[in-house]
Amino acid sequence: MTELEAVDPQERFQEFFKTEKYRRSLSQMAIAGKSSVIVEFEDLLAFDQNLAEKILEEPEEYLTHANNAAYAQLQIEDPEYAEKNETINVRIVHLLEATPLRKLGSKHIGKLVMIEGIVVRSTPVRPMVMQAAFRCKRCGEITRVEETGQFLRAPFVCSNPSCRAKGPFDFIQEESTFVDSQDLRVQERPEDLPPGQLPRALNVKLVGSEIVDVARPGDHVSIVGIVRAVAPTLPRVGKLRTFILHLDANSIEVLGKEPETVLPSPEEEQKILELAKDPWIHRKIINSLAPSIYGYDHVKEAIMYLLFGGVPKTLPDVTIRGEMNVLLIGDPGTAKSQLLQYVARVAPRGTLLEEGRQQRA
Repeated sequence: MTELEAVDPQERFQEFFKTEKYRRSLSQMAIAGKSSVIVEFEDLLAFDQNLAEKILEEPEEYLTHANNAAYAQLQIEDPEYAEKNETINVRIVHLLEATPLRKLGSKHIGKLVMIEGIVVRSTPVRPMVMQAAFRCKRCGEITRVEETGQFLRAPFVCSNPSCRAKGPFDFIQEESTFVDSQDLRVQERPEDLPPGQLPRALNVKLVGSEIVDVARPGDHVSIVGIVRAVAPTLPRVGKLRTFILHLDANSIEVLGKEPETVLPSPEEEQKILELAKDPWIHRKIINSLAPSIYGYDHVKEAIMYLLFGGVPKTLPDVTIRGEMNVLLIGDPGTAKSQLLQYVARVAPRGTLLEEGRQQRA
């Protein structure tokens, strides 16, 4: 029996939350109105290496222990706030290394990993039921079901001992418990792409009001979560043997400040005003785009307009958007991908969308 198995993991986690740094974090939760606590993985590793390894290998079980321990310590630090929150979520950040998207495979299923990439798509925030309440149509008894998976599940039988009917049931929305959820699609960063390869992407599920709506399309993000595998189902055939991977997020961070929200310094503003007076600024900007690629002045000029955008116009009957789009079509080996990758690195919220086509003679 190992040392970790001999000691209750929840007790060990509670000892971790009794350290000064995390006691302070728990005591400040009420001020910020939060229901989760951020844990640096390096702190956990320094406190107990075995515990840190277990949370990577068996995250579902050990995150439950961590959540219970954090709530138990919150009851000590702030009993009044603990009464208002039934649970506390522990969110792990900054694992020792990120796992490349194209390296994710079967060995990562059920493990805690960190990925980095660009958000290329996000859904609106939608409420997702966690505990569903159903009313029996025969006796009126309300039965509550803890919901997991993609579909809403009704109870098998009524919870009333004198009824025990197998239905029908009505879903009672007012008595059910909901939580915010959102789906993201994260794509490899251009600098991580091997030569000649298309970017790969991964679907990410966010659950919890404190991690949804944090990132927008174009943001570079770091996400820690549990790798899941789901088998697609075909009508009248059943589930396929080949599974699709996705990530159940535990934490999400936007890497760095968004460039468009950073105000220029007085020196930068002066430099911009000087450049604006330069009669050759148009040609200088074109020449500065991917300067290692010779020629293609007309393509680079189109990319310049793409980066700067147009001027939106609001007319009495219609609104004309100011965005500009460019479609590059050409033979293989004509630097299309390199130009696109350069733009994705320069643009504050740029994403690389590329599609290859195989031509047949």
